[in-house]
Formats: sequence, C-alpha cells, structure tokens
Amino acid sequence: MPLLLQKLNLTHFRCYDALRLDLGGAGVVVLTGANGAGKTNILEAVSLLVPGKGLRGADLLDMKNRKAAPEDLWAVAAEVQTAAGENIRVGTGLDRDFKRRLVRIQGRDAKSQNELASLISCVWLTPQMDRLFLEGASGRRKFFDRLAFAAEPDHAARLNRYDRNLRERLKVLQSDQGADPLWLDNLENQLAADAVSIAATRRQLIDNLARYTAKLYAGKTLFPIPELAIAGWTENEMAARPAVQVEEELKVRFRDARRADMIAGKSREGVHRSDFETVHAGRNMPAAQCSTGEQKGLLVSIVLAHALMMQGEQGHIPILLLDEVAAHLDDPRRDELFRYLATLQGQIFLTGTEAGVFSALKSAALFCAVDQGRVTTELREVPRKGALT
Repeated sequence: MPLLLQKLNLTHFRCYDALRLDLGGAGVVVLTGANGAGKTNILEAVSLLVPGKGLRGADLLDMKNRKAAPEDLWAVAAEVQTAAGENIRVGTGLDRDFKRRLVRIQGRDAKSQNELASLISCVWLTPQMDRLFLEGASGRRKFFDRLAFAAEPDHAARLNRYDRNLRERLKVLQSDQGADPLWLDNLENQLAADAVSIAATRRQLIDNLARYTAKLYAGKTLFPIPELAIAGWTENEMAARPAVQVEEELKVRFRDARRADMIAGKSREGVHRSDFETVHAGRNMPAAQCSTGEQKGLLVSIVLAHALMMQGEQGHIPILLLDEVAAHLDDPRRDELFRYLATLQGQIFLTGTEAGVFSALKSAALFCAVDQGRVTTELREVPRKGALT
C-alpha cells in the first residue's frame, strides 16, 4: 500500500500558529504561493516525521513561531497510513526544557527518533541542494545516507551511534585525565563494526540505484543519466575483501591514529570522511563541472531512480518533498518529470510560486494556496486512497 499522510497539524511552528491540513488521501499535493508564504515550512514539518533535523537542518528554537508566547512549544502531528496499511498517529515537538525534540507514536513517548524510521520515510530536494555537487562531502553523505535509510531503517540508528561514539572517542583522547586505553578499545571496536555495516549499506544503495536507473531510462529521456560511486577507504576495501578483515584492519587504523587525532582535534579515519561521486554518463563529465540545469537534472534522476528502487524492493515509495523542483528545468523536462510523478504509487509534495506551472497535474493533485500562515485547498478529482475513518 502507499505511504500517505492523511492529516497534518502544526502548532506554533514557523509562520503557522495553528494549521489543520486534511490531505484527503491525495497522492500529489501542490503548494503554491509567493516567496516567503510558508510553503517550505510545511515541507519542513513533514520532514521532521523522520529521524534527523529536517530538510533545513535548523536549530530547534528557530522552528518556533515568532509570535508565540515564551512558554509555547512548537509541535507537528500527523495521521499516517503506513505502507503496511496501518493508520497511526505520530507527532514531534520541542520539549518543555527547550532542549530536545520529543517523538510520540500512537500516544506514547518514543525512546528515540529512530523509531520513526520503520514507519515513515521521506526524501527531499530543496533549492539549497542545487549546489550539492559543488560543496563539501558532508552534504552529499547526508543526501545519499537519507536515501539509504529510507530502504534500510537500521542505517539511521547505526549512523547516529557511529557519530556519537566518534565524538566520545575524541573527548576521551583529549581528556585532561589522559586517554583510557580500554575505553578507547571498546569505542573503536564499536566504531569499526558500525563503519563496516554503514559501508555495506551504502554500497548496496549505489548498486541498486545503478540497476534502477537503467530501468528508469530504458527508453528515451530528456534527463541526464547519473553514474554513481563511493570514494572511501572502508567502502572500497569492502569490494575487495571480506567484511571481517576490513573491520579488523579498521580497528588497527583507529588505534594507530589516536595521537594524530588528539593533536588535530578530529578523527581522520572512518566512513564519516567518505564521499559520493556523480558523473553525467552521457557526457562523461563530473557533476560539479556540469551546468546548473544538468546538476538539477542529475539530482532529479537520482530521486526518481530511488523511488523506482523503493517501489521494486520495498513495495512503496518514500514521501517525496520536492521544493521548487521545476526551477532550472526547461519546459520539456518539467513536463516529463510531472508525467512520471503522476504514475508513482505514493505521495509527493511539490512547491512553486505559480499554479500554472503544474497544469499537467491539475486532474491528479490536491492544490493548496499558501499565504502567510493560511492554506486554502482545492481538491480536483483526487482518488482517496485509504482515507481514515
């Protein structure tokens, strides 16, 4: 069954003091309005229903409505039809100490955000990501790891544990009391084990995306075809040797790097230094050297191939949040994109300043006009898939 948000409620969130949005089982949701009207705020709210900091990566206090009272807390709640066909209630929001994000599932407090990963998956493209191929490796890792844990929920928990242990290792190395060798051994053993699992999941993602990109573009397409690869010691070694050997050597590499890491104040070994490489296959050109339109086309191609992969491997696609996705696309490519999106069995949110840009979707989408904290919906011939009763 498709993964669908049925209802979305926002309280003291960004420009919304209170918003109750009934999506009516719509597969495609189009949000239109002027720049600054609050379209991306809705996408950000949806992105907080999965583990992580959301599509903006914003600080928790920055998400609070500026007109709210000092004691008010922001919250996002949703009624969701899961891919397993269950109707559930999920919510997240700022805790009363204004320090962390709480998660509730079916009325109970979740132990961590990671519990959301097995229920809801989201993938997004934003205008800020148009520079993904030009900037540092961190953004590319976050993008591809998000694709990975949409398919493998445990990947999110491993990444969180790996990052936490990496910080703890550096803290121990720089401790005034001196580094505890036994504690370091334990941390590095867990780091090596998680690194190998993370690398294996990343390699599987790249292999699957290659297969589904070929399926996606078996016929003629106006979008560039991406060739993907990973540049990282652990991922590369996994292609040549058994995982157990790579894990043992990684433990040694962590141990041998202790002094250098202590002096440098950062860890130089591990999968947190890996990068994802993308090449425009038709031109045999690295993505960073392609035009702005070609780079946007490559990102769209990756997201579409991932949706096809999820449909084929998991039986459903993640919720797609496509913010200003039509920007930098010419009319033929935009029309091809919309035709393809209309065929996906899932839920896609699209934003833009003009409703006319999305005319190809007029009979298959819920159109929402957004204007400074208000949303007006107009349902047009949308089949209601699994609506809550």
